[in-house]
Amino acid sequence: MTPTSLPQLNPTPALNITGSMREGVPTPPTAIPSPVPVFDLPEGTTNILLLGKDQNADGSGDARTDTMIIVSINREAQTASMISLPRDLYVYMPNRIMGRLNTAVNLGGVELLEQTILYNFGIPIHYHAQVDFDGFKQIVDLLGGVSMAVSCPLEDWRLLSPELDPTLEENWGRFKLEAGMHQMDGDLALWYARSRLTTTDFDRGRRQQQLLQAMLNQSVDLGLVARAPELWSTFNEVVETNMDIGRILQMASIAPGVRDNGVQHLYLAGKMQAWSVPESGASVQLPIWEGEDMMYDTFRRLLLPPALNRADRAPITVEIINASQYPAQGLLAADNLAWYGFVPVIGPPREPQERTEMTYFGENFKGSYDWLFAWVMGKPQENIQLSDEEGATNYRVVIGNDYNPCRPAFEAPQADLSEP
Repeated sequence: MTPTSLPQLNPTPALNITGSMREGVPTPPTAIPSPVPVFDLPEGTTNILLLGKDQNADGSGDARTDTMIIVSINREAQTASMISLPRDLYVYMPNRIMGRLNTAVNLGGVELLEQTILYNFGIPIHYHAQVDFDGFKQIVDLLGGVSMAVSCPLEDWRLLSPELDPTLEENWGRFKLEAGMHQMDGDLALWYARSRLTTTDFDRGRRQQQLLQAMLNQSVDLGLVARAPELWSTFNEVVETNMDIGRILQMASIAPGVRDNGVQHLYLAGKMQAWSVPESGASVQLPIWEGEDMMYDTFRRLLLPPALNRADRAPITVEIINASQYPAQGLLAADNLAWYGFVPVIGPPREPQERTEMTYFGENFKGSYDWLFAWVMGKPQENIQLSDEEGATNYRVVIGNDYNPCRPAFEAPQADLSEP
């Protein structure tokens, strides 16, 4: 008998956000912002807050919320979007204080973090799932590792071996992950997710989303949906969650559809203002809610299907032919294109050539998302050749030696939300 899930409740502000500050809590050094109106949720929407817990190396002290990602799933359309929340966002925690977002769990548990997200961003959180570093590594290893397309080289300090004492300086060394395809076990995946020496907190969020996408792909490829009931006990040992088994089975059952229809990836880079807390001098980020392409626009997108989702439109297919001297370039291009909703098809390689060639098969570019395709490929839009020949795919790209797969994800153009 398949378990049924408990009814999903829509959260409402549960704390006193208009009363006086709690006794003993200092007056915030900056004005308390007004609550953001709660977004109307499309039918069948479930919002899940994924949390990564950073415990001190010696096991003492409070754990920090190292990773915060909201995943919004539309159960009817079988689509999903995810957004990374920067740790240094300086926000109001209802009936508490102004503070960094990643301190909310220590002050009032996951409930306070959920209420803080509702107050400041208007997004109701239905469920949460929290895992520490060891639990994350166990999940990745349970999947047999994950295949990752690393488009930009990454260098940082890394523990020389997982069993070594992380508090000793001599146990660390510089490690560089070159661009290319990599099979990652739990230890390498955790390093990839947490690296911060040579990149920003925003890029960490992108890499964490990339890992979640890879874990989804691996779960579907392994057919873990059918094994969800037997894996429940293992999952329950390493993940703290308020989802019941019925809801988890429901989410697992639509995972193949979500993977096929596409996942939208969102970030808040460029939508915040650097600020120093007067009392402490701490460097934080203040949300910029309104204005062109600011936080309101981004959180609104979170609740909408991806622009190129395959649930309600024909896929835009791209044949990729690697004609560069680097064998992995075709796979890296395929991963980049899939990330933004295109459907890549790997074609036979060719002899190396210097220039990348792009062709669209059709009478005109209407509905082709040529502006997005050109950006993903890092080439001018006018370089796309229009062909009236009938192609097996919508696009064909021949990768030359000039192709660079490392793209500035936070500068990606987005579809106009004013269109119905």
